[in-house]
Amino acid sequence: MKYTAIGAAILGALMLSGVPRAYAQTEMRMGVTGFETGYFSRSQPATAYDMVILLPGLRPIEGDADLRGYAGTGGNILIDGQRPASKGQTLEEILKRIPASAVERVELVRSGAAGVDMQGYAVMANVVRIQGGKRRGRIEVEDAFLQHGFSSPRAAAEFSSDNEGRTLDVAVAIYREIDDEHGFGIRNRYAEDGTLLRQADYEQPEGETVKELSGGYRFPLAGGSLKVNALLKDERMFADIKNDISYPLPQLSTGTERVTTKTKEVAARFERPLSPRAELELLASISDVGESGNDTSRSEGSSDESREVVDARETILRGVYRHKGDVVSFESGAEGALNVLDSHTALRENGIDILLPFANVRVEEQRVEIFSTATWLPSPAVTIEVGARYEFSKLAQTGDSTLSKSLSFLKPRLLATWAISPADGLRGLIEREVGQLDFANFAGSASLTSGTVTAGNQDLEPDRLWRIEAAWEHRFVAGSLVVAARHEKISDVVDRIPTFTDLGVFDSVGNIGDGKRQELEANLNLPFDRIGLNGVNLQANALWRRSRVTDPATGESRRISGDLPLEAGLTLSHDIPARKLRWGVDYAVEAEETEFKVDEIQTDVISNRVDLFVEYKPTDKWSYRLFAKNLTDGPATRTRYIYDGLRGASPLNHVEKRVLKSGPYVGFAVQRSFGG
Repeated sequence: MKYTAIGAAILGALMLSGVPRAYAQTEMRMGVTGFETGYFSRSQPATAYDMVILLPGLRPIEGDADLRGYAGTGGNILIDGQRPASKGQTLEEILKRIPASAVERVELVRSGAAGVDMQGYAVMANVVRIQGGKRRGRIEVEDAFLQHGFSSPRAAAEFSSDNEGRTLDVAVAIYREIDDEHGFGIRNRYAEDGTLLRQADYEQPEGETVKELSGGYRFPLAGGSLKVNALLKDERMFADIKNDISYPLPQLSTGTERVTTKTKEVAARFERPLSPRAELELLASISDVGESGNDTSRSEGSSDESREVVDARETILRGVYRHKGDVVSFESGAEGALNVLDSHTALRENGIDILLPFANVRVEEQRVEIFSTATWLPSPAVTIEVGARYEFSKLAQTGDSTLSKSLSFLKPRLLATWAISPADGLRGLIEREVGQLDFANFAGSASLTSGTVTAGNQDLEPDRLWRIEAAWEHRFVAGSLVVAARHEKISDVVDRIPTFTDLGVFDSVGNIGDGKRQELEANLNLPFDRIGLNGVNLQANALWRRSRVTDPATGESRRISGDLPLEAGLTLSHDIPARKLRWGVDYAVEAEETEFKVDEIQTDVISNRVDLFVEYKPTDKWSYRLFAKNLTDGPATRTRYIYDGLRGASPLNHVEKRVLKSGPYVGFAVQRSFGG
């Protein structure tokens, strides 16, 4: 069903496609198309996020906030021409705080010649807000009612003010989220031939409570503008575990998982035009993320506890110079970052402290990156971007192990785009990327839930890859179809390896040699107005992935750990402006992820999922939303093939299968906007 639905959606796009027409869109400047609010009115958007997801040819991409530094951590959406300075908030969160009434237009940017920092993306969106003496805000209340007595209330408020170039933004939110991919079910064990070895009812409801306060203030300074952002965030994850064994012998064990994460962040960005064609941007950022976790496990005659305390601090300084020309534009800059991670892990079993490999680790990194990109417009239909980044870093590790190393990499990039016609475009990309070492992999950790210990690896090297990509974009009426194919050749793949210590052999993250990855991606935005179904819109996305690497334990070829063979989903929505209604359905295709550890293979499968919503907007100020989620109640299944020792050299001990459900649930949300 999943392949048929996606294929039918793409085929339908080709059948309904036609020559694009001016649909409240305007060519603002070279490489930039502006979409006025009239373009989105048929969909009755409530927030800027509702507008962005309707842009033809764009699939919103979140940045990776876990990456160190600023380059590469931002997504493909700008707000008033700027990337959000905060790394602690998602683009979706920020965009949903901007009422649609506060948006003047949304720009689709396809070229660095527009004077925009593309951050390596071929296409970006820029949300341009209405300027000038306005005070706006929004209040939101939401709740969802799950089975087994759980709920997820949310209260949030945003306020913004713009007065003669001085803007103030403040947001506060308090909410609880329940992880509906965990819940209640079974956790059984089987022999290799399928014989039942252990039968147990299992419970693992999970969630987190979040308190968040953020603000930003921008004002004129020294011929330019300075914007200061701050963020305070408190996240408290909780899980209560119950494993009730009924066979072969009755036994009850209980456990808890608690993790508290506190984020503090301050960032400042200064922008100043140096001439009508030149601009200078300076950025400074300081952040501190502290995390403390405590796991417990209790059963008759046994008591275990693990503790982990991690503190990650980052300081960033960045400067960029941009020059826009009629034919050639370029930008150059440099970024420096200082990152420090302190990690302490402890494990106690029945009151006795257990030694863990690399339990106390401090990692310090000094990193500098120099970058430059030039954009050439040989003709109005052709754009060529050539760029390179050079990264140099020094890492020092102390604690249970000591290490000092220096790393340097050159990362070139070539992107060419060709507008074949008003409806079709092609682009090609060749680039080199270098992964970033995750400091958490330098330290050891223990999981009482799975009963595993992971060792740190001080010899870990970043993976490196060459990527070749080709993409075709077809635009029609108010929709688009984008198909992209890419091939990656990877060196020093980061996966799972055995680590041998005086305490024994442990699973850890390490390099396992060379690999390759192929991907085929299709993204569709299809309105059905042309065939008389006014207000009906279909969005579909699918990413097929195939990767191969040699398993160090067995010598056989397999996929890379964590690579999902398929990521796909459909969203069908229907807007009925005459009744001030909007409803829709989301369908997420089953997803499978496998980890190849040294003594086990773990596969997680999230079943097909259907969500529904109905939204009523009696006025421009009020919005009421009812939703029902997880209607299929598909299970989240984890299957673990656990061996007596190293895979490839030891027999299979048993197979553990955990199947959890959280049940369908319903909820509501009410929003009230105010101001102009």
